[in-house]
Amino acid sequence: MADNGDKRHPFRFLFKLALFLGVLTGITKLVASKKSEFYGITESEARAKFQSKLGPRIGDEKAANMAEQVIPKLKQKGVIKDDPIDEVTEDAGEASEEESSD
Repeated sequence: MADNGDKRHPFRFLFKLALFLGVLTGITKLVASKKSEFYGITESEARAKFQSKLGPRIGDEKAANMAEQVIPKLKQKGVIKDDPIDEVTEDAGEASEEESSD
């Protein structure tokens, strides 16, 4: 028999490629589903979600610190909406400033 140690096996390569693509597809779908959990929710709902998911794993204080870092970035990207109460208070503050300047 011939020694096939130096030759490349096309089926082995195709199997590794298919395995790699399968893992990559699975990771992509997982990340997309995690992102879709946060689209359209308010800031307070996002904080509660961070606290409930990360609190038991890393501690409530670290989870709160992480939420303080992540939520503003998600808010800038438009993933998370402002709380309706905050919007009303900001609108009322702007209206009172306009009245006082007139």
